[in-house]
Order: sequence, then C-alpha cells, then structure tokens
Amino acid sequence: MGKFEFHVMTNGRKQPDEIISAASILAPYVTCIHIREKDRSASEIFNLAERLKRAGLGREQIYINDRVDVAVASGAEGVHLKGSSLDPEIVHRYFSGLRIGQSVHSIDEALYAEEKGAHYLFYGHVFKTGSKKGSEPRGLDQLREVADAVTVPVIAIGGVTPSNTSELIKAGAKGIAVMSGIWSATDPGLVAKGYAEALKKEEMSKCPGTMM
Repeated sequence: MGKFEFHVMTNGRKQPDEIISAASILAPYVTCIHIREKDRSASEIFNLAERLKRAGLGREQIYINDRVDVAVASGAEGVHLKGSSLDPEIVHRYFSGLRIGQSVHSIDEALYAEEKGAHYLFYGHVFKTGSKKGSEPRGLDQLREVADAVTVPVIAIGGVTPSNTSELIKAGAKGIAVMSGIWSATDPGLVAKGYAEALKKEEMSKCPGTMM
C-alpha cells in the first residue's frame, strides 16, 4: 500500500463479468476495490469476491460494503460501513481481523467512528458529483477540518478527478475514493492509471528524494 490510498467502488449497475474484466485491469493501480452492490444477495456478493481473487486481486485488495458477514466469509481485507450498518464498535469487537471503514459527513461523526474502532473514514462529497445531484458539496475547508480532527486516514470522495487530487491531499486527505470516474470511463484502466499517477506525484512531492 502506497503512502496515499486509492479506493474504487462498484456502482451497482455493472454485470459481474464487466466488473471482473475491469478489475483485473485496475488491480495494479488501486489499493482496493469495494464490492458495493446493494441490490445483490449475500451469495452473489460472496461469489463476486471469489471471482475477484481468481482474476488476480489479492485479498488485501477486496473490501465489502455493509455486509460484514460476507466480508468475513470471503476473507476480504476490509468492510466499509454506512450509517445503517453495524456500529464499528461491534465489528471491531467480534471481527478484529477486518479493516473497518466508515462513511462520515461531519466532525462529530468522524470522531465517533474513530472512537468506536474505524480504521479509516470516507468523507464527502467534497466536490460536485452527478451521484449527489441537488446536494451541495462540503468542500476542501470542511475536509481539512475533519482530517485535522482525527488520527485515522480520511479518504476523500465525491467528484474526485486526477486534476483535483492534489488539492485533496493538500487539504489533509490520505487518499481518494472513486466510483463514477472509473465505471463511466470508456477505458477504466487508463483512467485508473491517471489517478494513480496523480497520487504518486503527491507522494514524490512529500518525499523529494524518492526515485520513480
């Protein structure tokens, strides 16, 4: 895992074969791929996780959204929780082997999630995004306030592009999370490479002696 994390989430609109085909191309560039399939059954999500492994993703690159049971059964590295999921304290107590993520939208939520055992946080949406039409973005200043308030990594989400990645890192984000930016692309691998290169550039700027 590099200095900055790159999370990609499925969008619930692709067929399993499409996800697997793209994931095998994305694997060299991403920290992890989240199976975020709210309309699929537990067995379907489990089977998708198994197929990701066969496609060449390491278990450390597989995260399951919401379904703690599937994350445990599939041997995934992490589980990402939403507001209606199990409390991170419960997951941490009974499934300590999982890396736990939590989506938050305020400093109070971030502090609570950290206190209850979350290992990283998604914060957003930072910029305007088509998936949150009619909802005002929270912006860089609020991202900075949240990142300063907690010690766990804060991953920026919402309207993230390779060109604005630098702003997010400078505001305190320890990585980015992308959904539509990848899955709406005609060449997801090429786009993922662009995100990865933007993060690598930020790593290099903070460690100028590092060789490419």
